[in-house]
Amino acid sequence: MLSPVRKRELHAAISGHLREWTEKLWPVFLEQMDDEFFRLAEQSGNDSAQRGYIDAIRELRQGRKRLVRDCEQECFRASELFFMDFRAYQQRFLRTQVHIGANQESLELIDQEVLEEDLAAMRVVHHAESQHLSRLKLVSSLCSAAIGSSILKYADIPLSPRIMTSILETSLASWQSGLQSKLVFYRVFGKTFLRQLNELYPRVIEELENAGLEPGEKVVIQRREIPRPVTTDHRQRVPMEESTLFGIVAMVRQLQQEQREQLGLFSQDIGSEGDDLPVAPPQLISHVLQDLQKEVLQSPCPMDIRQARVTHNAFRGRLLTELEKSVKGKRVRLHRLDRHIIDVVSMLFEYILDDPVIPAQMKVLLVRLQMPVLRIAVEDKTFLTDRNHPVRDLLNSLAAAASRWADEGDYSEHSIYGRVEQAVQRILAHPEGGVELWEEVNRDFTAFMINEERGAVVAEERLSQVAKGRERLSLARRTVDEVLAELLPAAIPAPVYQIIDEVWRDVMTLVLLREGEESKQWKQAVDVVKRLLESTVPIPDPEERQRYIATVPKLYADLRRGFASIAYDSTRTALLFKQLQHCHVTSLRGLQPATMKYAPDDQYSADEDNVEAILDDEYIRAVNDLKEGQWVAWTTSDGKQLRGKFSWRSEVADLLMFVDLRGRKLAEMSSSELADLLRTGRASILAEINRPFMDRALASIQNVLSRQLPPQALPA
Repeated sequence: MLSPVRKRELHAAISGHLREWTEKLWPVFLEQMDDEFFRLAEQSGNDSAQRGYIDAIRELRQGRKRLVRDCEQECFRASELFFMDFRAYQQRFLRTQVHIGANQESLELIDQEVLEEDLAAMRVVHHAESQHLSRLKLVSSLCSAAIGSSILKYADIPLSPRIMTSILETSLASWQSGLQSKLVFYRVFGKTFLRQLNELYPRVIEELENAGLEPGEKVVIQRREIPRPVTTDHRQRVPMEESTLFGIVAMVRQLQQEQREQLGLFSQDIGSEGDDLPVAPPQLISHVLQDLQKEVLQSPCPMDIRQARVTHNAFRGRLLTELEKSVKGKRVRLHRLDRHIIDVVSMLFEYILDDPVIPAQMKVLLVRLQMPVLRIAVEDKTFLTDRNHPVRDLLNSLAAAASRWADEGDYSEHSIYGRVEQAVQRILAHPEGGVELWEEVNRDFTAFMINEERGAVVAEERLSQVAKGRERLSLARRTVDEVLAELLPAAIPAPVYQIIDEVWRDVMTLVLLREGEESKQWKQAVDVVKRLLESTVPIPDPEERQRYIATVPKLYADLRRGFASIAYDSTRTALLFKQLQHCHVTSLRGLQPATMKYAPDDQYSADEDNVEAILDDEYIRAVNDLKEGQWVAWTTSDGKQLRGKFSWRSEVADLLMFVDLRGRKLAEMSSSELADLLRTGRASILAEINRPFMDRALASIQNVLSRQLPPQALPA
């Protein structure tokens, strides 16, 4: 892997070649777009279609500078992030982007137009990848060496046809002149930029090799689809009784000094000297806690869990010292219940630091609330018995958001992290604030989270619909390829092969998506393939030849309609038809046209020797039992800790999709990948995440205390 300085130099050199290449091609691209729109407007069969293309000409001329600027900026940004911040590159360019407008309410977000646009983009990408495959793979291998990655796909490098087409698609998001004119962009983009990648790739390869990089080898392991067993609903956990916290206090009262030391609690002698002394008023304890709360506010937030523990223990020590000083100075003693409340709240915040559900970055924020929580608990004893106490409510709300937060680098004031931090700071900033402050902060935070959840529902639904739409497309393509594999002989004339492979496969896919497998249109599309194959068989008999000649015009008419349905390039159409005519002339003479071997990419089958062995153990069963809405935490290969909600499982491929708290796509992985993470301890299913934090914490504290006390001392 290269040093940061060398990466930046390499980025600058490649960007120079990219700029020179694009500056040469943009005028060609824009001129061809103008010509194509004019041609389509002239050939339009009605006024409405003609006006559409005229509007497209006007919109293109008004927005061409913005289009060029946006595409170039994104291309250069992709290159920069790829070399300088690959994680940011993955998030920006390799993840599905979901954009939600302020007034977006509709969930009808994946429709036929989206599928047709995807199909157009996939067509030009597939063609360009096939055209430049060897160089593309070499560039990808060298780029992998540059950033130290062994899992980079050739489609994921910044100069790949897929990424460049994706950037164009993003830049066209605001296009107003209709789908048909929008599809023209992809055709012309493929004929200009993607076709000319053979001029750019050699320069890039030279720069990468001059940097001392060597291509590596990557093995792709195909995985077997795993059948999912039918799962049963999990039992709902019974909520804790409202008296549990008070019951915990009763258990703490029975602890001996040795047991208290094992649990890290204060000595039971603290503030208890002189049973004949008057009890310290709550205001005295509150004053000590207010002063400590001010110190917490002024102290920097710990950087990690280790620092948080040190700070937490330091303030506990300060609390002990200041309480002793205060009660001795005032000649009073602490009430036994106050001492036990201090114990329980201390254990509560110890649990925060140990909670497996809350991420570390959030723990260091929440643990700062110990002094204000303790102050309220001492002043208002209903904290012990009221399950809906405002302090408990806010702790539950903050912990629920924290438990679902994944660190993606956003610490701004409008982020989930920023809002949790603001809530903590507001409480700390008012040392004398009562339960009214907690209620106000909770109202504001809850309103924010409700708004976030609305957006997350829309975003997740959109993401799910997009994924399902792409799966429909994948299923349709697979069905088409299976049908063609049955129909096509081992060797067919070259023009027929080109028509089927380049055009008719996409025509059949679109018909299947629109009309379905039982439709008349689908059967007609399949019939065209049969008639096309029959039309090239040599015909020695004159009578049969005459009957055949009479059927040719209808075949050509059907082919033209299919070509037009996917807006296939007219120049290329004319060339293919001319080649087909030569083929028909040859067969009419009783001769066999030149053939080529039909060898489609068998992308749906797997070599048994390369199929990953799937272990049928408790971990794969746990993954198969995973339900939509459950949360999983895992550590990535580069050590980053993530957590996401299981949102969708592909019915076609063994693929699980996870989203973050805002409904954005976080990761996709196979069942075996997730099971392996569970098996190696790098992932966990957050089964307790939907349980309120206070219930979780008090149950844990109760279990700890139960192990310290004899059975007869436990509450009934």
